[in-house]
Amino acid sequence: MKIKFSILLMCLMIFANAQTVDKNVNRFFYKHTFKPKKDSATLDSAIAILDINEKKSIYKDYIFSLVKEDTILQSELKKIERTKEFPDFAKIIKKPKFTYEIVKIYPQMKQQFIDDISMEGQYGYESNLKFKWDILPENEVIGEYKVQKATTEFGGRKWVAWFSKDIPFQDGPYKFCGLPGLIVKIEDSEKNYAWTLMGNKKVEDEWRKQSPVK
Repeated sequence: MKIKFSILLMCLMIFANAQTVDKNVNRFFYKHTFKPKKDSATLDSAIAILDINEKKSIYKDYIFSLVKEDTILQSELKKIERTKEFPDFAKIIKKPKFTYEIVKIYPQMKQQFIDDISMEGQYGYESNLKFKWDILPENEVIGEYKVQKATTEFGGRKWVAWFSKDIPFQDGPYKFCGLPGLIVKIEDSEKNYAWTLMGNKKVEDEWRKQSPVK
């Protein structure tokens, strides 16, 4: 019952906070591959999104946005309002691979890590993480993007990033940011974690109003 209630709470929160319309949001889709556990023999994957407007960006699992567009789920939520009966949401929606969100406030790039899909309430913290990038002269083409190489160290790992000056956002997936263009691809030296840009489009603003995490 606790699991069902948690899934329901997640759905209701996303549904309630997805009402504002704003066509000024740039949505970038990343394929995220990762080791689910340190000793895992295979990699798992997820589709993550990075939404950017003129004030901030937000990184999260794409599943949260699909909930808004899921007509079956919308119908079930309306049915709950009428009948007060709760279906088994575990059979209706997919579970996200990660439940946290990372918000970067422009132009200072102050970061907020927020995870509120739990029975205990919202968990989060703020940081002023600054990456020390070594920008290299190497250039490549990844997909349709001309990119340049950069390296950094973070979280005890060495990272190789490819960024595009043609996309004028000094941002990237997860906590990564600070290069003179959007990060198109980034992976650690052991290839346990990686993000690759798959595409982008303009979308409506579905962000909730967020106050700084205390």
